Amino acid sequence: MNKNNNASTAERILDIAQDLLQRQGYNGFSYQDIAERVNIRKASIHYHFPSKGNLAVSLCARYVDQFLERLHQLDAKHSSCLTRIRELTRVYSRIIKDKEKLCPVIMFSAEIEALPQAAKEHLQRFTCETERWLGQTLEQGQHADELQFSGSFQSQSRILLASLQGAMLVARASGDRGHYQRIADDLLKQLQR
Repeated sequence: MNKNNNASTAERILDIAQDLLQRQGYNGFSYQDIAERVNIRKASIHYHFPSKGNLAVSLCARYVDQFLERLHQLDAKHSSCLTRIRELTRVYSRIIKDKEKLCPVIMFSAEIEALPQAAKEHLQRFTCETERWLGQTLEQGQHADELQFSGSFQSQSRILLASLQGAMLVARASGDRGHYQRIADDLLKQLQR
């Protein structure tokens, strides 16, 4: 097998594992489930990811890298701080269009004790970097007289991230995907000057 096929197979495994994670949780799927969907043997999965812990670390790293890259793209694309935050709410909205899915970070966080330390570190990086991005965006928006909020930038960034992630959970529990959007819209209205 050449390197391109190996990379392609590893990416397909990660894609399927992420889909299963978002629907069923970390402990809700096995290598057998992945093998059936990718149409390969379990031994092939073990070749790329010797243990489920290795798979979790790779999934966390990949998702966090992709998510943080999206945040940088929002900075480059939108000068309006309110628009950047609105677009962040849409990132989550696209995830829950399929009512069976949640953000991988939420799913991993629910089972954090089952994860290897390296995966936990990626989840911590997600929280730290996303809150930092939100804080910087809020600070810029307040200085530009575009956003209003009480408390510190750091405090408001924690509230926003927790609210958006919590809104996803509530929407899933209620079976009403629109519930997330109503919460996100309320958060945005509170920020508007």
